[in-house]
Amino acid sequence: MFKVGDSVVYPYHGAGKITDMEEKDILGQKMSYFVVFFPLNHVTLMLPEKNIEESGLRRIIDADQLEEVAHALSTSAPSVVKDTARPYSKENETLLKSGNILDAASVIANLTSKKCARNNGLHMEDRKNLDRAKQFIVSELMLVKKFTEDEAMTFIDEHCQEA
Repeated sequence: MFKVGDSVVYPYHGAGKITDMEEKDILGQKMSYFVVFFPLNHVTLMLPEKNIEESGLRRIIDADQLEEVAHALSTSAPSVVKDTARPYSKENETLLKSGNILDAASVIANLTSKKCARNNGLHMEDRKNLDRAKQFIVSELMLVKKFTEDEAMTFIDEHCQEA
């Protein structure tokens, strides 16, 4: 299980640190909560310990998995590039909600390829998903490699250019 000080990823929110465990009395029932601080957004969430398994909370990746992330950033699915007019917001939102960094990297790779293939850029939902995916990965890279936000964004941009 998790403990105070662990670096974790919460799907759709990104990476943060467990800063505390608190016990709250809710309607006469004592419940334990993980207090997680997300440094990129400066947000703190309280996550009920009893719901942690279903929530998708996971530990951050190891530094040796960054090569997989770099590969996922530079590889786009050909089917996405073929149909550039259709927004892929639902598929991308599903991938982002998984909390998996490789899924987020794949969203970035696919939407970056789609953006390059279109004369007028991405649809609004695609732009939002691209930004969310980048922020998701940036937040995790900041904890995995102690990158600044700019260094993490550079890592993403450098590997997307290889696509």
